[in-house]
Amino acid sequence: MAFLRKLSIRSQLFILAASTIIVILVIIFHTYSMMSGMITRSHEEYVKQTVSEIKKNVASNHDVIYRIMQDISYNPDVQDYLVETDKLIRYDRFTKLNKYLNSQKELKEGIQDIIISGNNGTWIDLYGGNRYVVPLRVSLSSRKVNGYYAGMQQFGALYGRDEKLIFATSITYSQQGELFNRNIGTAFFIVDASALVSEQEYSSKETGTQIYLLDRSRKIIASNSQARTGSDFKEMKLGSEMQSNQIVQLNDRSYVVEAEPLADIEGTILSMAPENELLRELLDIRKQELIILGIALLVLAVPFMFIINNILRPLKKLIFFIMTIRRGDLLKYKKRIALHGYMEISIVATELNSMLDEIDLLTQRLLETNTRLYGIELEKKKSELAFLRSQINPHFLYNTLEAITGIAVVEKQERIKAMTRSLSSIFRYSIKGASEVPLSEEIRMIESYIRIQQIRFADRFAVHYELAAEALAYRVPKMILQPLVENAVYHGFEPTLREGELWIRGFVADDGTLVIRIEDNGMGIPRDRLEEVRGMVAAPVSGLQEPSEQKSIGLVNVNNRIQLMFGSECGLRIESAEGEGTKVELTIKERGEQHA
Repeated sequence: MAFLRKLSIRSQLFILAASTIIVILVIIFHTYSMMSGMITRSHEEYVKQTVSEIKKNVASNHDVIYRIMQDISYNPDVQDYLVETDKLIRYDRFTKLNKYLNSQKELKEGIQDIIISGNNGTWIDLYGGNRYVVPLRVSLSSRKVNGYYAGMQQFGALYGRDEKLIFATSITYSQQGELFNRNIGTAFFIVDASALVSEQEYSSKETGTQIYLLDRSRKIIASNSQARTGSDFKEMKLGSEMQSNQIVQLNDRSYVVEAEPLADIEGTILSMAPENELLRELLDIRKQELIILGIALLVLAVPFMFIINNILRPLKKLIFFIMTIRRGDLLKYKKRIALHGYMEISIVATELNSMLDEIDLLTQRLLETNTRLYGIELEKKKSELAFLRSQINPHFLYNTLEAITGIAVVEKQERIKAMTRSLSSIFRYSIKGASEVPLSEEIRMIESYIRIQQIRFADRFAVHYELAAEALAYRVPKMILQPLVENAVYHGFEPTLREGELWIRGFVADDGTLVIRIEDNGMGIPRDRLEEVRGMVAAPVSGLQEPSEQKSIGLVNVNNRIQLMFGSECGLRIESAEGEGTKVELTIKERGEQHA
């Protein structure tokens, strides 16, 4: 809600309109969802009824085939033929048995062949299918099966180009003797799909609904589509996870899928209805509703925009008036605003005019008060000016140093001349010019400072300069390097008598940052003291520190000056090892045009 309060009135009104449209769309789509559910459930009931009829038909046809197979397997002539060893007797029985099998075949339309195959190699078939089922007989001879669905197979040109169903039943010897109750062979039925499922059961009453009868190997036994009998059904994975009215994506189309197990042949009855066909009329209704909604929105847009303008026009006039006042033109304070419109904006205009009257009165009082304060401040400045005039003129000190230099030249005191000339240069540099200078000028001042220190320390340390040309053009705060060099001399070289070296390096990094390194091989800083110094440098910037506040004030002040002028990402980084020396790195980000 806090976010909405920060938006303009126009934005809030548009959000309200958009929210209303969203609510209407949600209602439309919710209604569509409920109606699609009703249609889907109606389709589910139809499919269940159709599947139930198919299951009954399959069970009935399977039962007929099973009973015929049982009659053949228990027929004494069949059993005697399989166990007979005399070839003449077996030939006589072959003719009789062939007529019997043909009569059994005619009992059920769709039976293509009947094959009797004995375990001892004896066999009889009607149309030559024995050679195709020998592998099956071998695999089934070790177990007893009754009306078992053995799968689908192509039989060459014997029964047509489509694959046929194979059912098998074990033949158990039922007559008295040593072979009683022993498995002596297998009866195979080669069956067309029409013998198991009638074609008329697959004429769907729902547009586009496809029904498949699949065996355990997911081969198509029958369907109302153009799929060939015996072809593999690979469109989707079937299993126990299949649910009623499950939505499945196939070939970029959505299908409502239902699967029903078929226990008689360990298969599945699968129905697939295209969702867009199933909900086609409902989609047309939804399309019409959306068109009506679009037309209604266009009609309502005119009064909506009219109302928005009535609300916003006085507000815009008020805002323009306030912005005019904010520009500081005193003459504008004399003007007043008159707004005509709804009650709220009229009240705001009246209160604003009253406030401007009060501001005008307070402004007059403020001007009178400021006039008095200005007089007091003027007197104070006069007093400070008189105090400054009583101080030593800086030019007097500079001229004095020049006089000392002249005396040193006359007296041929080269070291005094060098020291006073360097000191004069430093003094002149510090009191004249801008607060920011090119790095090259800062380096010239450092050279003067180092000449003084080298004379003082009798050349106990050497200085090396490694400065890139583009670095020398950068503008830096005046006197920013002197405290760093002073620390290197007094804390690095003064406590020891051994000779030292000082490196002053400067370059510009790839990101345009100026990097200056002051490095010495002096005494270094103890670890505890180094951590203390780093802590003081890393402390939040609070302006320049007084010398009496803390130690290492030079480093702290340099770091604070850099961060105040160039940002917190700039500043000092200190590295040191006791007895090995100290390295102070100063970084300055480019700010505007740095070149002189």
